[in-house]
Amino acid sequence: MAGIVIAGFGFRASAVLDSLTSALEKAADGLAVTGFAAPADKINHPALTALASRCDLPLYAVDIKIIKATDTATRSAIVLEKRQTGSVAEAAALGLFTSPAELICTRQISADGRAVCALAIGESL
Repeated sequence: MAGIVIAGFGFRASAVLDSLTSALEKAADGLAVTGFAAPADKINHPALTALASRCDLPLYAVDIKIIKATDTATRSAIVLEKRQTGSVAEAAALGLFTSPAELICTRQISADGRAVCALAIGESL
């Protein structure tokens, strides 16, 4: 699969490294990921920075306005109410691209329910 593959994350404040790892493993299912994206207000969460460091991948902050403006494949009523988007993970993965991008995996929920991950592919960030 040619292109840049970004793993977008959405997660609760209580998420831990295992939460994010579980969601990533479900979403990636062996695909090579190029980088991670998350909402700008959560970019410094310790579990997220630990995962990026462990995987030796860049971590990108996506502006909250872009998150809200990005159309997502899945729509959680709770997420819509709290974050004004259907899926934070999908919006983060898609919202990072400057070229057209597409979801290659909709949001996947971690085993503990504290994190979600979605994958998008595109040509330029």
